[in-house]
Amino acid sequence: MATGPKTAPLKRCDQQESLRRISRAVSSREPASDILQLIAREGLLLTTASTVAIGIRSDDGKMIDFTAAAGENLDEVLGLRIRCEDSFAESSIRTGKSSAFALSSGGTSKSTTIPQEFRNAAVAPIIREGRITGALCAMNKLEGVPFAADDVRALEALADYAAITLVLAESIRECGNKSREAAVLYDAARSFGGSLNVHDVINSLLDSVSEHFQHQAAVLFLLNDERTHLFIAADRGLTDEDREIQLAADGLVTSGVMESGKPLHIQDIFAERSYESVTIPGRTRSAIVAPVRSWNDTLGLLIVSTNIPNAYSSSDVDLLGAVAAQSGVAIANAWLYEDATRRAEEATALYDLSQHVNASLHLDRVLHFVADSVVNLLKVDKFSLMLLDTREGRLVTRVCRGLDAAKFSHLRPRPGEGIAGWVLEWMTPTAVADVAADARNASCPIHGEGVVSTICVPMAVGNDEIGVMLAMSSRRRLFTVAEMELLYTIANQSAVAIANATMYQDARSKSTEMRRYFHRVARALGSALEAQDVPQLLADLVVEVMRADRCAVYRADSDAVRLQATSRFRAASPPDPMMPIGEGLAGWVARRGKPLAIEQLSEDPRARAHAWLSRERLGSYLAVPLKSGRRTVGVLEIFTQEPRKFVDEEIKLLTQFARRARVAERLVLDGA
Repeated sequence: MATGPKTAPLKRCDQQESLRRISRAVSSREPASDILQLIAREGLLLTTASTVAIGIRSDDGKMIDFTAAAGENLDEVLGLRIRCEDSFAESSIRTGKSSAFALSSGGTSKSTTIPQEFRNAAVAPIIREGRITGALCAMNKLEGVPFAADDVRALEALADYAAITLVLAESIRECGNKSREAAVLYDAARSFGGSLNVHDVINSLLDSVSEHFQHQAAVLFLLNDERTHLFIAADRGLTDEDREIQLAADGLVTSGVMESGKPLHIQDIFAERSYESVTIPGRTRSAIVAPVRSWNDTLGLLIVSTNIPNAYSSSDVDLLGAVAAQSGVAIANAWLYEDATRRAEEATALYDLSQHVNASLHLDRVLHFVADSVVNLLKVDKFSLMLLDTREGRLVTRVCRGLDAAKFSHLRPRPGEGIAGWVLEWMTPTAVADVAADARNASCPIHGEGVVSTICVPMAVGNDEIGVMLAMSSRRRLFTVAEMELLYTIANQSAVAIANATMYQDARSKSTEMRRYFHRVARALGSALEAQDVPQLLADLVVEVMRADRCAVYRADSDAVRLQATSRFRAASPPDPMMPIGEGLAGWVARRGKPLAIEQLSEDPRARAHAWLSRERLGSYLAVPLKSGRRTVGVLEIFTQEPRKFVDEEIKLLTQFARRARVAERLVLDGA
């Protein structure tokens, strides 16, 4: 410590009173800025200097900020920020030793910033917890003499009080941060930790963040099912246009934050342009980007931003990271609960659907139950089930919900036209968030009916496509993979029931028509023709009315069935003129006296007995026994080119027709 000439000291009582004033201020926990200002004022009294200033080093130790000052030249000193190496306090800050020196003679000062009228100075380092964090400087004794050893000792005492003040301020600040952190985390845990509803959890999270963090916008981004993009799940402070923003999951900034699991602190976007991809253009200067994680899985990003630069401290970054981590667990738990609940509800609903649609052959009932099930399970406000009209080659709406049925029914896309036609052609489910912007929609637009988003899945029975289902929303909605799988499951379950009901309805319609026709013709046949003419006429009529491709009538003897009449057989491939009882198709019917319906003729071993069938490659077969009393006296059989499933109604109708035409009696007479 440098020494110099002694000056008349203050009275000891005055010194003690000065130190007591500082002690009372420190113990009363007044703001640190007020206490430092008091220390500067007391320094004037204790050293009789013209100016006393307190300089605090920056975190990197390169700069010194004069935050408190008393005496003369305050406008030039207070708020001054200079490099430590340019300050006359540089030696004390570097060595940690007090000193007194003359400025006019050069001293140790290299500063050109300090006013020229400062002739001499005394400096005491402020040492806090072993680190030199600043300096207490006195300049120009009022008596015009150099600073003495007593002055330096007085500055050292005041520097100790300044160090204590800074330590207490830091402790108070840390306690405040911890208290704030505890309050925020408790509030967050209480707000969204007590709910298992995802919507409530997300909104509680943003409410808590908005309350405790300075922000212009607070946004929660979540990963989509494919984990390719982050979409806005909820926000505070965004415009409708801002809500359309999506972030690429593999972006340099987003992937870096999600992979590291650590928050990103953007102090000023103007100086950190590489971070612009995660900010709102024109509205962000500083931001915090925190990963939302659950255990080892990243769910998304929580971004808080403001248009003020350097708005967030490191404690803010840590706190938001803790809140985001806590919210990630809450969101994951809510997802798990909702998923379990949804699966249970879906399983019950799918079982109920299966029971209803498979228990009925009434097509309208099946279609309406399917429509109601989809609307309830997927929570959509629009639905359409379109079946393929094979004659026109177009999709036709058979049932809809939330749509103008008359207008929507005018949309009859061919395979490949519109979203529905594309799904039918490629037999591939698709989810469309923005229908109007989808290129496939142009050829058969559905957005004009108020449809914004849709899932469309194909319906098939075996290898045959029969239609499509569209679950639609009048607001923008990102349908999940799980929702698509659910609709696909419903479509698969419903397809067979709808196909069966359709065939049954068609069969009933045809059977009603055929019954009227058969009854009328049968009465005429029974009385107007010679016995030998009846089998041939019967064969010709049956081919037309049953929409078959071949028909044959056999008379049964004790050992064989013999051909009596044919219709539409090719001369190059006539049917067997005779077949032993029990062999082949007609022989099997004659032996057992029961009808025989075969959907896939090529797969039936009984067909191998007929060599001509291998050349014709016919699809399906139906035969009914012709009986006189209980005795089988003949067989009536038809063949179709395309595979066909004959229903009981058709079998009964064909049997009744043959009976009313009294074909069996004619065969008995012919055999006699």
